Amino acid sequence: MSQSANHPLSPIGETLRRVTDELRKVTRRLERVDDAVGRLVFETASPRTPQFRDLQDLDRARQEVAGIAHFLERLSRDMPSEWVADSNNASLLIDLQELATSLARSDPTDADPERAGPSDCEMFS
Repeated sequence: MSQSANHPLSPIGETLRRVTDELRKVTRRLERVDDAVGRLVFETASPRTPQFRDLQDLDRARQEVAGIAHFLERLSRDMPSEWVADSNNASLLIDLQELATSLARSDPTDADPERAGPSDCEMFS
C-alpha cells in the first residue's frame, strides 16, 4: 500500500473501530424504526399477516447489524498497529457524506461516536 500525501494511512484496527461505531448508530436507528413500525403493525395487523413477518425481519436485521459490530470490534483488538490503509480512498464509495467522513478519519482524536443522538435528523438532497 502506498501513502498518499493528501490522505495519511490509518491503522486497520482504528478503522474497524470506526466502522463498529457507525454500525452501532445504525443499530440504534433500527431499534427506533422497529419500535415505530411495530406499534403501527400491531394496531392494524394480526400475527399471521406478511407485515408481521416483515417486522420480525426488521428486528433480525437490527440483531445482525449489532452482531457484525461486535465481531468487528473484537477483530479490531487483534489487528497489529503496523497494518495500515488509506480509509479515505475506501470512503469515496459511500454516498452519505457524514458517514464517509467518519470512516475516512485518520486521526482517532476526531472521533465522537455519541455526537448523533436520538433526536438528530439527516436531510438528503
